Amino acid sequence: MISQSTLIEQFAEAAADFCRWAEAGPQAEDVEALVASRLLARLTQLAVELPNRSGSEDAPTISHEDWKVVYQRFEALPFNYYEACFTPYELTFEPAGMGDLADDLADIWRDLKEGLTLYHVGHIDSEIWKWHFGFWIHWGKHATSASYALHCWLANHGKHGDLSEFANSGLAQSAK
Repeated sequence: MISQSTLIEQFAEAAADFCRWAEAGPQAEDVEALVASRLLARLTQLAVELPNRSGSEDAPTISHEDWKVVYQRFEALPFNYYEACFTPYELTFEPAGMGDLADDLADIWRDLKEGLTLYHVGHIDSEIWKWHFGFWIHWGKHATSASYALHCWLANHGKHGDLSEFANSGLAQSAK
């Protein structure tokens, strides 16, 4: 079992990797899908282990204009809209809803980036609270829905494997 401080450092590193990728120029669509899938899996794996702490510091809010730049960057993905079931534990037999992959990833970026701002100025409890609470009420839902849609696309298009096309960017290493 790893210590809480190690877990927090690993999550902060995974959040920073995701944010660097989201802020970087896009690559080929299949590479983008694979990197997104790997980064989301890593974030989700670590987020479920984050401790539940409370903090009183607020993160600076990311502007809508900055969010929109990241949202538009995700046009490089192989698809944008997908069918989504928002309450899969309830068998309602209602038609599926619609997910927006670019919105999912841009919202995740915003929530992680705000937490990183707190982390870098030493407000660790506030940062952990933002990431932990946000995972369970907001960005975690985006991450798991996007992960499923990306997984299905990658599996159905035979686009799973290594990141050799992406090797020179430095992000391939962080997406492992």
